[in-house]
Amino acid sequence: MDFSTLIRNLKKKLFEKEPRQSDTSHIQTSPVMKDSVPAVLESIPDTLEKRPPYFIQIGFDFGTSYSKCVCRDVMTDKAWVHIPDKCVANELPFLIPSVLLLKDGQIGLVDNPEYHYPENGLYHLKSALVKIALNQWDDPVLVPYRNAVRSEKLQLRNFVETSAIYFLAGAVGDVRAQIRKRFPEFGSHSKDYMAINLAVPVADAQHPKINRLYQKILCEAWKLADNLAGHPLIRLSDLESLRKENESEVSSINEACFIYPEVSANVQGFVRSRVSSEGIYLFSDTGASTVDQGIFIFVRRNGSESLNYLHGSVLPLGSSQIERNAAINSGNLNFHILEKLRKMKEQGEPSLEIEKARMSIAKEMRKETIATLAYGKKKLYVKDQLNEIKIIFGGGGHCEYPYRRAVMQSFSCDLFRKPLKPDVIGLPFPPDLELKGSEARWMSRISVAYGLSFVRDDLALFTYPKDVSTPKLEEIWPRRKKIPDFPEND
Repeated sequence: MDFSTLIRNLKKKLFEKEPRQSDTSHIQTSPVMKDSVPAVLESIPDTLEKRPPYFIQIGFDFGTSYSKCVCRDVMTDKAWVHIPDKCVANELPFLIPSVLLLKDGQIGLVDNPEYHYPENGLYHLKSALVKIALNQWDDPVLVPYRNAVRSEKLQLRNFVETSAIYFLAGAVGDVRAQIRKRFPEFGSHSKDYMAINLAVPVADAQHPKINRLYQKILCEAWKLADNLAGHPLIRLSDLESLRKENESEVSSINEACFIYPEVSANVQGFVRSRVSSEGIYLFSDTGASTVDQGIFIFVRRNGSESLNYLHGSVLPLGSSQIERNAAINSGNLNFHILEKLRKMKEQGEPSLEIEKARMSIAKEMRKETIATLAYGKKKLYVKDQLNEIKIIFGGGGHCEYPYRRAVMQSFSCDLFRKPLKPDVIGLPFPPDLELKGSEARWMSRISVAYGLSFVRDDLALFTYPKDVSTPKLEEIWPRRKKIPDFPEND
């Protein structure tokens, strides 16, 4: 019995209605979508124990500055936003600071979440993981980590990994503790189960080295989550020992941890909604460190959705790059200056350095968006299909200038016979998410976590750009030529 059938049978037995079904035999999928059946659930008997088993799916959006989490009770198909025990902001209480502190050999979560660049801070963890996976040791993102270890590359790699594991384990441990409070009987049934999905940008997720590293980090964090719940201060040496003690058990929980493309997670609510339509889309997701762009064709067949990626880009142009570029313009990259410029940027205070930084990022964004569109166009059999493209914007760092304006200006380039004004599509509000009143505005920040809260079998299938072939010249559908009317004898 496969995982999909198992869940359907359980839901039918418990609630007497069928969930959505999918026939995915016609869709090419990435290899990471295979072998996703949790063994712990395979043998659930028809005769249940005193109560039905709980199955909780955790969707964790690992952000550069803040992370977000949405959980789902799979059996009732209801989702809720995780609010950390230590709330960092009254208006956005779901934000989990992604910045760590290392001081006197002890590691912990940032004391004051208002500071994104604290002294002795370890920030931009997500980007640091990508750099060590690709052996880009001299990248500026690794500066705070190099300063902390001041040692050889092997130790730097291990230190970044350990820092990421500590952060994820502490955050996920808090999530699991709250789930147990919400469901006090959790664990009393032999088949109670939790799983976690984590998003990675498309361009990174299709890279084997990056994908493997994220999978490794997530599995280790999942194993240590109960030990490190809430980010207790711990000596780095003790944390290393804890990793080694549990090293042999990590592989056994691999099936509970799943890596999924970030753009796919972001548009999950859209592709599942009745208002969504098939076609070609550009998604531009502005985060703190990067802008994640993906151009894809959305297809729906027999109730199953798939996203076929033509191209994915991870652009180092996120909102934090505004203050970083401004600091470079001022000639001082000190963390105090970075923090000051960040606050000026967010409060809209006038600054020549910040304005220059916005202009520079806008110029680069336009150029890179054109490149994304050009790469995508190469994969099209009908080149004019690009004229039908629609745009979806997302991410906590998205704003009119420089991001939206630069993307829209890219449609006046030579890829199009005349300037194009594509439709901008908004993401629908999900009916299965517990949000009240003004909390609806949270969706722009939690759309990735919401998308990840679905069981992996229910997530939209996808094909990575590297697995989508470029058509040969003879396969390209020729542009229809206009044939003039034949002149009459008169």
